[in-house]
Amino acid sequence: MKLKENKFVKKYLENEKSIFEGIAVSVVTALAITAILTGSFKELANIEFVKNTSLVKVILLFVAFGIISGILYKTKKSLSKILMFAVVMIYFLLAGYFTSQISFDTVSNNPIAQVCFLALSGTLAVIAFLYVKDDVFDAVAKIKVSDRTLKIFVAVMGAFLLILTSVIGVYKFEAYTAPTFDYGIFAQGFEYMKQTGVFKTVVERGYELSHFAVHFSPIFYIALPIYFIFPKPETVAVIQAIMVALPVLPIYLLGKQYKLSNKVTLAIIAIYALFPATVGGILYDFHENCFLTFMILMLIWAVEKKKNILTVVFLLLTLFVKEDAAMYVMLLGLFWIVSRKSRLRGLIFILVGAIYFVIAVKVVNSYGLGIMDFRYDNMFYDKQAGFTQMARVFITNPGYVITQIISNHNGGVIGGGDTVQMDKIGYLIEMFVPVGALIFATGRKYSRYILLGSIIVVSLITTYIYQHQIEFQYNFGHIALFIYLIIMNVADMKPKKSKKLVTCSLIICAIMFMGLILPKAPRYVGMYNANSTKIEKFDKAISLVPNDKSVFTTGWIMPHMAKNLQCYDIGYLNEEHKDKVPANPDYLLVDESENADTISKFAPYINSGKYELVYDGDKESNDSKIVSLYQLKK
Repeated sequence: MKLKENKFVKKYLENEKSIFEGIAVSVVTALAITAILTGSFKELANIEFVKNTSLVKVILLFVAFGIISGILYKTKKSLSKILMFAVVMIYFLLAGYFTSQISFDTVSNNPIAQVCFLALSGTLAVIAFLYVKDDVFDAVAKIKVSDRTLKIFVAVMGAFLLILTSVIGVYKFEAYTAPTFDYGIFAQGFEYMKQTGVFKTVVERGYELSHFAVHFSPIFYIALPIYFIFPKPETVAVIQAIMVALPVLPIYLLGKQYKLSNKVTLAIIAIYALFPATVGGILYDFHENCFLTFMILMLIWAVEKKKNILTVVFLLLTLFVKEDAAMYVMLLGLFWIVSRKSRLRGLIFILVGAIYFVIAVKVVNSYGLGIMDFRYDNMFYDKQAGFTQMARVFITNPGYVITQIISNHNGGVIGGGDTVQMDKIGYLIEMFVPVGALIFATGRKYSRYILLGSIIVVSLITTYIYQHQIEFQYNFGHIALFIYLIIMNVADMKPKKSKKLVTCSLIICAIMFMGLILPKAPRYVGMYNANSTKIEKFDKAISLVPNDKSVFTTGWIMPHMAKNLQCYDIGYLNEEHKDKVPANPDYLLVDESENADTISKFAPYINSGKYELVYDGDKESNDSKIVSLYQLKK
């Protein structure tokens, strides 16, 4: 008996690691599958779910799948480990998606709780992956990715981004949830360009004004042919979707330039597509910044390939996006000088960028309303001196700069008043957790950190709340520089390390994308379907207004009347320039669901006796007030 016991103990000791691994793999697999089948991923903030779920059912599922997983581990160890990672990943993807339905601010008193949950979920999924990475890579090694396959994937990713962003943008517009700021401005601007050749609006500052008086953006003329072919307000959203999808092309080209494997290039393209800020940038309607990612990446590729004519073309196109696009050009120039990649080009880029910025700012300041430097009031010791003093702040008091980078104080600037919010912390998690391992893997090539300068200047030192949120447009330039940095870093890595880090990044991107971005599309489709009666009444009222008449309306309706070049948002009429606005517009189109302050602005016109009611949407519906259309009496 003693001999048998010794043999048993000896056999146990020889297989101890495998036994414990088998138990661990089986337990984790069974736990994940049970959580998926019981639907607990939908009830992340609901403790009552535990009370209302049959414990017997949970135990039976757990034991059954634990045994199945154990048998699989015994017969096909590699497959069982891959299955463990797969079900863990599926669970976190599902849980991530349903975090969008939880009001974490209410549940946990933490406005960035969702982002923290997604980041932690991604980390746990990465841990599961790292445990089975060799088995995963052995399985993936059997899959061949030819050049043709990679090109197909590039097209598929481009189509995916185009469709997703078009659905979000178009349905957001059709559901009357895309307001004057910042959709109506550009919808009316494109119509002005089509009819007059000049990018003007009457809504951006409450009276007729060139958009170039606010931002110097000749880039819009590049997209004008698309609007000429499809002259509808919805086309504006599609133009932006095209610009978000197009960067997959320069990423592919840069992957080839840096001799990355097809699989790694494929993964980096997927990282770009799933990076939360990529699609997040279109969520607040439309902005010229959407052109930045493609233009900057094409500019980088042209420089890397030493294609001088294309370099000049994309340099100009990048600068034409907006006056502050010169910063990205100058950063690239500084990087190329310090890294010794191309000192002459670097110097040219810095000089051209600086000269262009000065000229563009002078144009806006002289002929327009001046650039919006109030967003950097926290960096100005002299409110009248402008941007030039920022360099002195950086040199004289770098510690102060750091306090502004980590500060969540909004400084009383537009977007929340004089409040404290955890916006920058969440923003840093969203921007760096998904790709941080790839961005900071520069080895000794510290010059590459220069490319992070844009996110510091544009998004971190400012107290303007919108510039450090992924749901706004200010990240498109950062994304281009992030991708460039990632490609260079990956190219320097040994294949084993690059595969590991790229996969880890892709896992976290996928989970954060599921929670922060993907739910947006069905949300806007749902809003469109749920508000069908309201939409029908709004559409009918708009159809009664001739395109050549002047109109005062409200923010949700205005973008739908972009063809009326004299359609004003009554909430943003400029008292200083009231002489440039019709004293008595031809029509008043009132969204009756607007707030009382906005509705009250129509009262003087309606009560003047000069207008008659020509359409009352309320009479055709059992709902509360919807829309009213008044016409100036003849």
